Amino acid sequence: MDDNPRVRAIEAFPVQQDGKTLIYLKDPLNFATPLGVSPVGYFLLAHFDGRHGYDDLREVFEERFRAPLARKEFDQFVAMLDEHYYLKSARFESYQQAVIDEFRARPSRAPAHMGGGYKNDPVELTAQLDSYFTAAKGPGHPSAAHSGATPKAIVAPHIDFHRGGPAYAWAYKSLAESAGADLYIILGTSHCGGQTPYILTEKSFETPLGLVETDRDFVARLQAQSAEDCFTDEYLHRGEHSIEFQVLFLKYSAQKRAALTGQPERPFKIVPILVSSFHSMMVSQTLPEQTEAVGSFLKTLRELAREDSRQVCFVAGVDLAHVGKQFGDQEPVDEQFLKWCETEDRQLVDRLVDLDAPGFFNEIAKDEDKRKICGFAPLYSLIHLLDGARGNHLHYGQAFTPETGSAVTFTSLIFE
Repeated sequence: MDDNPRVRAIEAFPVQQDGKTLIYLKDPLNFATPLGVSPVGYFLLAHFDGRHGYDDLREVFEERFRAPLARKEFDQFVAMLDEHYYLKSARFESYQQAVIDEFRARPSRAPAHMGGGYKNDPVELTAQLDSYFTAAKGPGHPSAAHSGATPKAIVAPHIDFHRGGPAYAWAYKSLAESAGADLYIILGTSHCGGQTPYILTEKSFETPLGLVETDRDFVARLQAQSAEDCFTDEYLHRGEHSIEFQVLFLKYSAQKRAALTGQPERPFKIVPILVSSFHSMMVSQTLPEQTEAVGSFLKTLRELAREDSRQVCFVAGVDLAHVGKQFGDQEPVDEQFLKWCETEDRQLVDRLVDLDAPGFFNEIAKDEDKRKICGFAPLYSLIHLLDGARGNHLHYGQAFTPETGSAVTFTSLIFE
């Protein structure tokens, strides 16, 4: 065991459980399982920077808590964190490489959130997704009588279903009521960043409703004309939910359409693209498309989509604001703050509806992304792919979590 433990880059936020405060640890890369620790344990963990060991931290601990720090308890805490893969260690590095190698060897991408975020039984899952349409805040069940043109693009949340299910229904209802598309190009937020702005995979996606095939030829042509190797961080697709949830709803929509019309299910393929953070470009006040890696990729993707003879639909799996203690804010998330947040969010959505890229960028940059818009990069990319489309804002929602004093906001749109 390392004498100077070093914690990995993880998420940590307070939760209330049985009248007590716990610090909930979560690994954005999905190598470690979620874990709750006491505030005292978190105090120690926050000092695990790889430069300090027991002797250093004992003094800090005793000064803070006016109590001794037993060596045995310290070692047990460090061992527990290492066992759950929260520390940078030889054990973790070996495990991480094994997981990445296993993912690369798989012919398809396995569901990462099945059984937790959604049902694994096809019948139960269909009923679960049906319920979001008929929920109090839902748009109503899709109907064959309301058939329309296939949208050019959909903007849907990627928040967990139990908080944002009806918002997905608003985004996907028009798709279920249309003829659908042959190819869906999905832009999802990469919550773990990435070494390149865009991250590709050729793997098809497994779902309880059936396999959804990735268009390997389209992906290969996109990579061949890209300035960077967009497969460098392909493993980030392994646990990322921003695309997984869209794929699930796309498959559901195709099956729902078939059930409504009595026609065979329309086959389709996807192009799954994770989009890394544009934060550094916002800080430097540089429009992302002015960088070679972003500008050339968007130009290539736009041309490939335009030249494709099939019906193409873009899908953005995004949320908007992330505010409150869970996301590092000190300001309380009260009713007044949420009203301010909604006003700002709606101004941002207006720029999106108008496909106003500079305006969209400036809405985020004006306060240095105070609301932490996690859909910034995918949405900004989408604007550059929708020449002449008309946006229609359908739904706006906020999910406040009292246990963490935090909120996530989201929206649903279609472009026609």
